[in-house]
Amino acid sequence: MRFFSVLSGLLLAGSAVAQSSGSCSPQSSDAEVVEYAWAIQSLLSGFYSSQPLNETFFSGATNSSRAEYAQNLRGIQRQNRLGVRAIQQVATKVPGFSSPSCSFSFPSSSSGEEYVKNALRLEADASSALLGATGYTQSPEVSFILARLAAQHTAHATWLKTQQSGVVFPSNSSSLLPAYNPQFVLGTGDQSGRLGQFLGDCVTAPSSPCGQPFFIGPLVGSVGNQSSAALGPGPAPSGSASLSASPSASLTPTSAAVSPTAAAKRRFSS
Repeated sequence: MRFFSVLSGLLLAGSAVAQSSGSCSPQSSDAEVVEYAWAIQSLLSGFYSSQPLNETFFSGATNSSRAEYAQNLRGIQRQNRLGVRAIQQVATKVPGFSSPSCSFSFPSSSSGEEYVKNALRLEADASSALLGATGYTQSPEVSFILARLAAQHTAHATWLKTQQSGVVFPSNSSSLLPAYNPQFVLGTGDQSGRLGQFLGDCVTAPSSPCGQPFFIGPLVGSVGNQSSAALGPGPAPSGSASLSASPSASLTPTSAAVSPTAAAKRRFSS
């Protein structure tokens, strides 16, 4: 669809391609990053295969008469499978890569409405996780596939959100798209961005780039410079939440380290 093509193009155009002072080929240090991305992408692919995607199941979901959930979700399922294939192609170039042995669990969906909400959560969290992972590689090929998959998941999440809510992009937003450090993503809990309870222990968090913590703030990321990453857009608009309202805004390497999770309504979650 034209909407997805335009959105993905805009996101990719704005993504930074990692630079390397040496070889541009993937290095052994990229193995953990690609394994991490493979696990996340495979989780999403498995989720869409865990439930027959037919019209009857989604008949009671919000906006079902117009959304054509079954057909669109089958298309999203296909794109997630292509994402796994893309990761596999990149992995063949990464020294030391080993396909993780994962036993995934999936959020329970007793109805079409619940399934759509779970799909929205997983797509949004996958986008945020893959965006955060782009700071953990210096290979253009690895950085590109991470950014491309993140853009794809963002397109999926945006479409799902438009079927559930009238406001998708709040006017008082104080951050760019959410992004999460791998250490946070692999943790468990109900917070936005946590996928550990579904991934299990099949992968470990990639090592910090350049031997220093990578901090993610509301606008930028920074290697080793917490103060630089914490810089926001200036005074918050009237009525918006303070960026210091939650300990998770403290930008520690193992926290969410991004303002929407800490203080504002996450734009892609219900």
